[in-house]
Parts: sequence; structure tokens; C-alpha cells
Amino acid sequence: LDAVVECMEYHPGPRQLGYINLRGEALPLLHLRDVLGGGDAAQASPLRRNVVVVQAAGQRAGLVVDALLGEYQTVIKPLGALFAHLQGISGSTILGNGDVALILDVTALLSRVTRQASAAPSAAIAA
Repeated sequence: LDAVVECMEYHPGPRQLGYINLRGEALPLLHLRDVLGGGDAAQASPLRRNVVVVQAAGQRAGLVVDALLGEYQTVIKPLGALFAHLQGISGSTILGNGDVALILDVTALLSRVTRQASAAPSAAIAA
């Protein structure tokens, strides 16, 4: 959870191609809906979206999320063998209201951003 740098509102513009300008820094974006299979991010219709800026292993990126729920004190449990194959998830926790929340593996998600960014120029050259 130390990977979270800041949270901010996100208003996607028509010309944004996977990056936002964060105080002069080009910050790559990763839509969690796309990564976790929650449906097409382009079809999500909240009036306000949010970006959680994360940092790990010297890399920074913005995770586009539908909502921010708050900050919680948690005890993180490892995933069982049944869910160990899930990429981008490092564990789980039970919230105070009894809901189960999954804990993101920020390092794995940032590695994915790096792979996508390096594959994009290759795809453009091939086309």
C-alpha cells in the first residue's frame, strides 16, 4: 500500500492515448477494468473517474479506477492455491463490513505498463 503516491480526478480527453500530463510528466495509464476483466473501460460511464498514481521499483503509472472508497487498516492474507494464478493480485483482505477486497500487485502491474509501452513502437513499425 506504500506504492500509492496520490489520487486525482480523471477527465479523459479525445486525444489521450494512454498517457496523462501530470505536472509536466508523461504518466502512462492502465485501466483496471481492462486488466482485471471488468468490462471495456471505454464503456464505463461514471461521471467522474479517478487515477491512482502508483510507484514501485523506480516506475510510476496511473491506474484508472471507477471509484475511490477510502483508506483502511488491513491485514493482508496470501491468495490460496485456487487463485495463485491471478496476475496483478498479490493478496486479499476482509474489510470491516465483511466484504473481501483484493490487494493489487503494483510491481506486476507496472511491469505490464512497461511491456505495453515497449510493444507499441514495435507494432507501429510493423504496420
